Amino acid sequence: MGLIKSLMTATGSTLADEWIDYYYCDSLQDGVLLKKAQKQHSKDTSNTKGNENIITNGSRIAVNEGQFMIIVDDGKIVDFTDEPGTYTFDSSTEPSLFYGGFGKGLIDTFKKIGGRFTTGGDVAHDQRVYFINKKDIVNNKFGTSTPIPFRDSEFGITVDIKCYGEYVYKIVDPLIFYSSLCGNVVNEFTVEEIDEQFLSDFLAALNPALGAVAMQKISYDMLPGATTQISQAIAEQLRANWGEANGINVTRVSIASVTPTGESAEMIKSAQKDRLYAMNPSMQGARMNEAASEAIVTAAGNEAGAINGFMGMGFVGQAGNMFGASTNPTQYGNMGQMNTPVNPAQAAPIEQPIQSAPSSACSNCGAIVLGKFCQECGTPATPKPKFCSNCGSEVNGKFCGECGTKFEG
Repeated sequence: MGLIKSLMTATGSTLADEWIDYYYCDSLQDGVLLKKAQKQHSKDTSNTKGNENIITNGSRIAVNEGQFMIIVDDGKIVDFTDEPGTYTFDSSTEPSLFYGGFGKGLIDTFKKIGGRFTTGGDVAHDQRVYFINKKDIVNNKFGTSTPIPFRDSEFGITVDIKCYGEYVYKIVDPLIFYSSLCGNVVNEFTVEEIDEQFLSDFLAALNPALGAVAMQKISYDMLPGATTQISQAIAEQLRANWGEANGINVTRVSIASVTPTGESAEMIKSAQKDRLYAMNPSMQGARMNEAASEAIVTAAGNEAGAINGFMGMGFVGQAGNMFGASTNPTQYGNMGQMNTPVNPAQAAPIEQPIQSAPSSACSNCGAIVLGKFCQECGTPATPKPKFCSNCGSEVNGKFCGECGTKFEG
């Protein structure tokens, strides 16, 4: 009795699988990369005993826009299509292999990992229909936690930058994608399954990719506009590990902001300033005039100015030689179109105190006199000579007779 029951059960199951079924998949939601097809029995039958993983010969399969459909027999891809439409399942024919926009290269992949129907009309062990999302997977944000060195072509210096943005990827080879990542999933395969690893590999590829972009003479502040170059460089870096191995690759990278570190920002400002002075004669002349004015003010406050003369003038001469110009104010004017004189003899008098010579010796005993009388013998001190700190001339009144500098001693 038991054998009959077993035979009747097996036969009933087999007959139920012969009812024509309809397989379809609603529009794949964002974040869904692969989804198993929904099986719907024909409306004029009450068949409810069919095996969910058996495709009845003659069943209908509907493929929508943005979907890539594959038929899997015992875990092995046996047919696929990239073209929207309705198809009839026929186990007696060769695979159709409608590759559509993926190109004939998909057939080569099929030959490596695929196969053909070999069941000869018998009931297979496991047959499934899957739909793969062939649309762009967008809104994948990234940010560098540590600075990335970038060789800036504009100034010829290496700066450390942090950048933030988004990247887009898509499934470029559905057959490899299914074989290497999905397997016989029960329901669906989502982006959460690969996001962490993909982002990690993306950031690892970002450094050499930006290095390749730098070789194209793109400066750091122009990176947000170099979307095409960066996308191609990233895709090239990920091609082996993701494109060829998993059938996924980056299609677009958008950088929202690029920020140099504090030290690099100062380096860039210094390089910009140096280039401005080197390329603009007016700015170069103004810089030299500024240096000369600072030297005059410094020398005027020097107590030894009356003895050593105006020491700052030597600095002015050196500053002029450094920039390939003399201290002649006429040459300053030629460089910067500025006729501002810097020679103290031609400039308007600067009111600075006349410096007196050091304390003199007593004419009677030779002791150093610090006041109006000698502290050793009481002899009146000889008046100390006064010298102009501007031109060095001896001064006998309240103003220098040579340049008019006021004496306040």
